[in-house]
Amino acid sequence: MANTVLHVHSVKSLTTPAHVSVPVLGATLAVFASISFLLCMLLGFVAPEWGLHKPWLQFYLGLTGFDLRSVALGFLQSVFFGGYAGASIAAIFNFISRRFG
Repeated sequence: MANTVLHVHSVKSLTTPAHVSVPVLGATLAVFASISFLLCMLLGFVAPEWGLHKPWLQFYLGLTGFDLRSVALGFLQSVFFGGYAGASIAAIFNFISRRFG
């Protein structure tokens, strides 16, 4: 056998870690949740016998049915919770990417 020398070098990556914009992802998820809510409520108006609106009534606070108050309240909650989820996911991703990426 030939003499073999193994050299281990700690090579630091020259690339920067990935970064996601917190406000952009927050706004994106807020708009997505709001549009999804409004489309599902519209479907509930058109075809209430399908029952596809019931998960919204179950998971959103204060929704009672298809009245204007419930639609407005659900829309506001969609904006808030979608924005919160998007901003939280982006912040956690950026932290982990800087720490381990």
